[in-house]
Amino acid sequence: MKRKLELRSDIVVNLCRADLVQFNDEVLQPDYLHVPDETASKDDVLVECTTKSGEELDLTLDELTCAQYLGEGAYLVKNRGVVRFLQMAAVH
Repeated sequence: MKRKLELRSDIVVNLCRADLVQFNDEVLQPDYLHVPDETASKDDVLVECTTKSGEELDLTLDELTCAQYLGEGAYLVKNRGVVRFLQMAAVH
């Protein structure tokens, strides 16, 4: 059965490349990142992080599908705030 929610390609690319996730003003190392396949449901968790205070933050397929793109890897997620997928810079 094909899922009804489709992630935009920009979110998929940013999820694949993400080393860090910024929730509002806090940059976090993700505990879990998952790019969904065709069997994923709207409640599947795609991103999970733990804040410095120990609070667990997660984002579902439904939340990311409905997110508004703000530019430069940032998305406005309803009732959650701004989420940005970041990459670590490689120094040569």
